[in-house]
Amino acid sequence: MKKMISTLLALCSIFGLCACGGTSTPKSTDPSTHPQAPVLKAGYGRENISPDFPVGMRGYSDSETRKTGAVLDNIYTTCVAFSDGAQTILLYTIDMCAMSEEWIGKIREYVSAFIDIPGENIYIGVTHTHSAPDVNEETQWDTMLLNGCLNAAQSAIADLAPIQLETATATLENMNFVRHYLMNDGTYYGSNFGSMESGFKAHAIEYPDRQLILLKLNREDKQDILMVNWQAHPAAAARQSEYNGISADFIGHTRAKLENETGMAIAYYTGALGNINPRSLIESENTNNNESYIEYGKTLADKIIATLPNLTPVENGGIQTTKLSYEAKIDHSWDHLLTEANEVYDIWKTVSKKEGDKLAVKYGMSSVYHANAIRNRAKLPESEMRELSAFRVGPIGFAALTYQMFSDNAEYVKQNSPFDITFILSSNWDYIGNKSSFEYRSYETDISNIAAGTGEILAEEYAKLLNSLK
Repeated sequence: MKKMISTLLALCSIFGLCACGGTSTPKSTDPSTHPQAPVLKAGYGRENISPDFPVGMRGYSDSETRKTGAVLDNIYTTCVAFSDGAQTILLYTIDMCAMSEEWIGKIREYVSAFIDIPGENIYIGVTHTHSAPDVNEETQWDTMLLNGCLNAAQSAIADLAPIQLETATATLENMNFVRHYLMNDGTYYGSNFGSMESGFKAHAIEYPDRQLILLKLNREDKQDILMVNWQAHPAAAARQSEYNGISADFIGHTRAKLENETGMAIAYYTGALGNINPRSLIESENTNNNESYIEYGKTLADKIIATLPNLTPVENGGIQTTKLSYEAKIDHSWDHLLTEANEVYDIWKTVSKKEGDKLAVKYGMSSVYHANAIRNRAKLPESEMRELSAFRVGPIGFAALTYQMFSDNAEYVKQNSPFDITFILSSNWDYIGNKSSFEYRSYETDISNIAAGTGEILAEEYAKLLNSLK
């Protein structure tokens, strides 16, 4: 702002328009000559991408051996389009486990070929359900995904209408927890479901982000849109139907209940999931059953509905985007165990995961997945480029991630963002751990390619990006 004022004063001086020199020009009283705030518009599109044919699934196992089976509930690609007259952006949330930067590029290129929107204005997040297909080059489902994204975008653009923004936040207790604990004997404990021996005390190393964010897009003559941002890791639905049931997990049931009871179009965006799971530590023991994900989804919907009366209008504004590339260091500290890692991998594939895990522990690794990560890292260069993107819609900030950020790093971004409301969005491709996860050698850091310290650096860079938008 100071720079802008200085520039204006300089221009006034040059052209003799300041009162101190030259002839002053009377201000116009005609409103038509005054600059006006841009008219912000939004549209919504959604496409069913549930395959009726077998496809490899990502999450809990590799897609070579785990194939889709029955459809427990449909999965979708959802697109919200925003336009301020000067530019349009597309914001996707797709019912998938994770999406690489390479595949984000594929979708951007494909959609941009049919719609006059630059690829850099297309942002892609995933809900992180472990009960959906994985992309695999030249498969029937890959084409289905690309066409679904295109159709959702075309629908969203055709649906564009003026909006008034409303926001609300709430703190949800006992709805999520971190999976990193220290037991009372000083040992590290990191479980995806938080179950623990009765009476064996523990305390959390980190704390979850418990902020629920709602952004409502009010449209006078069209269906209102509700954007939901909540950090909880889908987990339960993938454990049905021998791990092959297609499902949006709890998120699908949250959306369905909200749509039925509010009449709004729902777009659910997951955020910092690197060390976050649903429910509290103890609750998860009692509700990890065949229908716990349905129960969780409906409970979350109830809490969202209870928050809706707190929605308050915020000032509309324009769209602004920014991005940068960061050179992240690869973790090559385990390369000296490459021979052993290959041996573990072979046992895993030819005998069993159980025997592979036993051998991995013998060699100082945590699991077969750690061994496989060592094998992959050894092939990688010293560093790789990562995309960091941020944008704002009016007074709302958005940090768009391509990886799983950890809760304390997400909290840093929010606390250092200039916006009162900041969405953390992610395509959840891989883990980039925080300081404590490297100190205690968590599962997430064992299987990640990225070196210690990167998580904190990226959080700082995202905060800088957001501040550049203000």
